[in-house]
Amino acid sequence: MYSHHHAVLFPLLIGALYYLGAYVGVHFAALDSGIVVLWPPNAVLLAGLLSRPPRSWWPLAMVVLAAEVAADIPVFTITQALLFGAVNITECVLAAGLMRFFLGQEMDWHRLKDLSVFLVTVFFIASPIAALGGASVYSLLVTDETPFLTFWRLWWIGDATGLVILTPLIHMLFNAGPLRKMARTPWFYYPELIMAGIFSLMACYLVFSWGLHSEEYLALTPLIVVLAPIWVAVRFGPMPGSFLATMVALYVSFATAAGVGPFIREQQERSALLTQEFVVLFIVMVLYLAAFVHQNRRKSYRLRKALAEVKLLNAALEDRVRKRTSELFAANRRLTTLALTDELTGIANRRQMRTHGEEEVRRSDRSQHPFSVLLLDIDHFKRINDLYGHDIGDRCLQAFARATDSVLRSVDLFGRWGGEEFIIIVPDSEHVDLLALSEKLLDHVRNLAVPVEDNQISMTVSIGIAQWHGTSFDRMISEADDALYEAKAKGRDRAEFATT
Repeated sequence: MYSHHHAVLFPLLIGALYYLGAYVGVHFAALDSGIVVLWPPNAVLLAGLLSRPPRSWWPLAMVVLAAEVAADIPVFTITQALLFGAVNITECVLAAGLMRFFLGQEMDWHRLKDLSVFLVTVFFIASPIAALGGASVYSLLVTDETPFLTFWRLWWIGDATGLVILTPLIHMLFNAGPLRKMARTPWFYYPELIMAGIFSLMACYLVFSWGLHSEEYLALTPLIVVLAPIWVAVRFGPMPGSFLATMVALYVSFATAAGVGPFIREQQERSALLTQEFVVLFIVMVLYLAAFVHQNRRKSYRLRKALAEVKLLNAALEDRVRKRTSELFAANRRLTTLALTDELTGIANRRQMRTHGEEEVRRSDRSQHPFSVLLLDIDHFKRINDLYGHDIGDRCLQAFARATDSVLRSVDLFGRWGGEEFIIIVPDSEHVDLLALSEKLLDHVRNLAVPVEDNQISMTVSIGIAQWHGTSFDRMISEADDALYEAKAKGRDRAEFATT
């Protein structure tokens, strides 16, 4: 039931406010020459369109068209009134449609992006386009005494000024969110708001009605009226700031239309332009300041809330963390060992050896001291697996790893490269007799015997040696592998150096 009544009452409210806006624009915001400082009714329609989904726009357009005819009929013909109404409706529908398209969401005056889209759409797209239609109707059907471009400029600036000043406030009033937020404002803030409103009215009266202005300090005097709205916008947000700023802008516009204030010039068109520039810039400044401050406060609030939640979580988890620290430490050590150690032999795996190798390449690049890579492959290891089984083969690999590791220096790096292939990285190998080291390794492996029941398994190994010469680690592995295959081809149980 509420939804049905609301769907009927809201368009009627828009129509009544539109008619009231047109009446105010004609009788209070127009100069003697007929130039309108601002045109309020379009702001009512645009705010209504932004408050409803597009499927609900047509009733608003219908009641606005009727209100336009009712407001214009004392001065214009029905045809002219209908055309003016169509132009105004088109302007608002175009602005609302573009804003929904670019934003993809409901209008929020707390967001800087939404404000920017609103200003660009209203001032530089919808209003100048609608002004072409309005100026055409005036020139063709009303009077051709005034140049077309003059009509177009007056229509554009007057419409844009009304939209910029009034749309934000009316739209916020149409939506319950800002009003509910205002209702939750603590009571002790209301005296401050009331004092700011009184100060604004006094400033407006002194500057625009009492005549507190002079050519000597004209640039500064009107700025007195902007102080309180800016203060309220920064302190309380877009809704109160927009309300007070709109009241000041309307006072300034009505005073200029009445022929008083610092913006009055001999040419009324110039008086209207000065007033429009002042109120538009003033409103834009207030809205942006309010949105910027609100956005920062919202981010600060979220940050404080997140920090509070983190502190609570930390307090709750500290005890559990203390209990689990030793377990996690042990688990991490096991994971690191599994990730970097060969499970069978207990020496470094391929991943760890590659990391060491790339580090040695970088160190050699800096120091220009070479290192070497020895690639070892157990000869005829497949035959051992075939004759004795993989369990015995694994025992042979373990024995080979222990024997080889015992020959190396503490700075040498030893690991399993894969299968029966092993790798040794010799840092600063220019000071190491690689041939002597290789012979020592070969002899050690020849003397190795792995007992199997009543037999003993002996092994030999082939070695390929590559020395760093400014190349990558992968290239060194490739060169050592070529040398290893050359050792295999020459009869195994020997070491061969890579040729570069």
